[in-house]
Amino acid sequence: MTSVFENTVEPELERIPVLEVVHFEKHHGRKFQVHQTICRNVFTSFDRKLSRHLAATTGEGFPAFKTTVEVREIKKNGQNRKLTSASHSSVPHALMSIAKRAFDRNGAVELIFKHGNQSEADPKGPRRTVKADDLQMLARALKVCRLLGETEFLDISGDFDILIVSPPGGLKPMTMSLSKGTVSVPGTGGNDMPFECPIMTFSEKAAKDPIAQQYLARARHALVAAKEEAIAEFRTAAEERILETNEALDGRALDGHRLTAVESLVERLREGLGYNLRGLSEHARITALDWSADNIGDSTAVVHVVAS
Repeated sequence: MTSVFENTVEPELERIPVLEVVHFEKHHGRKFQVHQTICRNVFTSFDRKLSRHLAATTGEGFPAFKTTVEVREIKKNGQNRKLTSASHSSVPHALMSIAKRAFDRNGAVELIFKHGNQSEADPKGPRRTVKADDLQMLARALKVCRLLGETEFLDISGDFDILIVSPPGGLKPMTMSLSKGTVSVPGTGGNDMPFECPIMTFSEKAAKDPIAQQYLARARHALVAAKEEAIAEFRTAAEERILETNEALDGRALDGHRLTAVESLVERLREGLGYNLRGLSEHARITALDWSADNIGDSTAVVHVVAS
């Protein structure tokens, strides 16, 4: 995770709780309830474009989800204690991390999927016992997803029983039944016949099947197009943001909230486009580099307003 995300982007995020997962652990004869909440990171439009640009150019965008962790000993007046949170690229990735943490400490574990306001001591909801085989199957299914491209450009949903992944380009989703250990690849180009095989041998089987080969080829083509679009969208958004900011500054001194806003923007721009802001027009590049070279850090400086 980059320092730009931690220092600049994350403090401005909104988060939506998606799923709460509860399980119990025993340590040295004491029983604890572990409560983990998977939250969706809601980015600004500009930061979302920056994330996709980074995913296209470096292979890794900003994390889409965050899991908070609270532990409480099961006793009278037991106090909640917050542990270090974790970031993930999808809900299934978060579930994998939650289950692995619990399994590594206690072996097979029963997870309770919690919805609504319920008693902390007696959570209600669907339950699922996760064993070593479940972890192995989910891990392998997530590797199959990775064959379609970076998670930033995929739509991945599911749990320990089923996983659904949609690549870009409007292709029908691949479906993996983790309980059966099988993957189904839809036909393309008017062919309704799917390709099916075990998840554990997908790479080997798919390499020999024309239906799977055609689907993967289309997915790779769509991925390249999505990456190219992501790069173009961020460059356009960067140019617009620079010129809008320059207009808003209107020649006033870079201090206080104006300095903070400009520093934040330049940091984001350099994270995506490099120190010299490659790929921008000369007009936008000169404007932003004037801020960083001559103004940032000098509270008495005045912005160089570039004529439109």
